[in-house]
Amino acid sequence: MSIGIGDNLGKSFGFAKDSLVGKWLNWLLLIIVTVIPIVNFIGLGTYLKIFRGQKPEVEGIGKSFVDGLLVFIIAVIYMIIPAIVGAILGFLGAVGAIIAAIVGFIFMLLLIPAVIGFAKGGFGAAFAFGDHFAKIGKIGWVQYILAVLVIAVVAAVIGFICGIIPIVGWILGLIVAPFLAIMVSKYCANLAA
Repeated sequence: MSIGIGDNLGKSFGFAKDSLVGKWLNWLLLIIVTVIPIVNFIGLGTYLKIFRGQKPEVEGIGKSFVDGLLVFIIAVIYMIIPAIVGAILGFLGAVGAIIAAIVGFIFMLLLIPAVIGFAKGGFGAAFAFGDHFAKIGKIGWVQYILAVLVIAVVAAVIGFICGIIPIVGWILGLIVAPFLAIMVSKYCANLAA
């Protein structure tokens, strides 16, 4: 892997801080386009800019909306196969559920390079499975899985902390959401670099 997990977390946190602190209008706009349904396609498209080496600024809203919608479509397509596998193997009970969960996890892992591929090479690049497997293989499957699990846990813990704080927790969650989205996006970009 080109960057260590700890180093990646630190750099991604710093990138998110530099992208938002002091840029309050953009932070406010990101809160709006992150949490409102349908409008949040603009948020997805804005965070996608990070994979292109651009700043996550809310501008070019039309393109960001289309990009975000396409990211959503890509994610749905990626989850269709695990859903089909789960439906087919449902009659096997626990064994079928385990197999379906493994297939789903693999496709979730492939979704990161798929979205990055889309950001850099267009819609078709999201389904260049050979490229995705090669990218993960270059990182190392164990390292890659560990890195993904670490950022997932970090995001879950932050979300949990915001969720358990009485009264102001939901407001804090709104404020933190763009910061976390930028941090996770930069982390994944660094991972696939």
